[in-house]
Amino acid sequence: MINWNSQRLNLLLQAGVTVAVVWTIFLLADRFRVRLDMTEEKRFSLTDQTKNLLGRLEGDVLFEIYLAGDLPSNFERFQKSIQETLEEFSIYAEHNINYKFIDPSAATSSQARNKYFQDLVNRGLQPTNLNYSKDGQTSQKYIFPGAIVSYRGQETAVNLLSGNRTTSPEEIINQSIEGLEYELTNAILQLSQSRRKRVGLVLGHGEPDSLQLAGFTNLVLSKYDLFRVNLPEKKEELVGYDLLVIAKPTSAFAEREKYLLDQYLMKGGRLMFFLDALRVNMDSAAGDGTVAIPYQTNLADMLFKYGVRINQDYVADLNCGNFPIVAGNVGKITASRF
Repeated sequence: MINWNSQRLNLLLQAGVTVAVVWTIFLLADRFRVRLDMTEEKRFSLTDQTKNLLGRLEGDVLFEIYLAGDLPSNFERFQKSIQETLEEFSIYAEHNINYKFIDPSAATSSQARNKYFQDLVNRGLQPTNLNYSKDGQTSQKYIFPGAIVSYRGQETAVNLLSGNRTTSPEEIINQSIEGLEYELTNAILQLSQSRRKRVGLVLGHGEPDSLQLAGFTNLVLSKYDLFRVNLPEKKEELVGYDLLVIAKPTSAFAEREKYLLDQYLMKGGRLMFFLDALRVNMDSAAGDGTVAIPYQTNLADMLFKYGVRINQDYVADLNCGNFPIVAGNVGKITASRF
């Protein structure tokens, strides 16, 4: 006969109930993924824009991440963060988020490995020459800290190692981790757009020439269609552009030109201004000094109506005497020495 008042039996029953509750919690956690972001700035939570994008996907997305094999601890942490971000993506995606980590240096022969490396470069991934110590030994290898993203029969390369080139390698990894969501969602967005957006580069007011803007134009052309808009010659309204860029004008805009820009903006267009308020002769700045002369662009009243005022101030940086010299590339970052 069972003695229900037995202390030993009560302990066994309590232990059994505890095991059953814990087991149930594990089953529910395995079936329903729940993550709590306890940080004040919600550092580990996806933005609403990312969630909406993932919810609108019309097919599976494949991420091939070329970061695997024997890596130092900071890159292993980077690899883990990539995996966690993609797992978070899969929670909100209507379709499958598939990913796999690949070691590009795993080829058996140096010839096959070099051919593989060149293929990745041709597809848009940038290599990083990694020097590190592990188990008391110094090692060197090429890694490709990026991914090839495939969606609806198209693919694009995304380089995931980014950050301030003047900081330490550990800080570069930290900044790259913080930018993972943006880089990965931007790749999906680029592949999901049915048409490339049109960007107009406004000219006709002493803007920098094509050589000076080569880096900017190449970056824009990698994702959008770029058109040169000679504003003084325009006789009709500005239509057909998703964005107009006004880059460092040095001469005045006519009232008619400002009217065209204002009408473009009022009808749903977007304007992006890159303005210098003052002109400084840097050749004479190193001697006895120079005088800063204001640019007369005639845009102050227009910008003021939009709630923007550009002060004619110049900031002197006491630590700006170093000139960077390109010494190589680290991911998307140009490594420099001073």
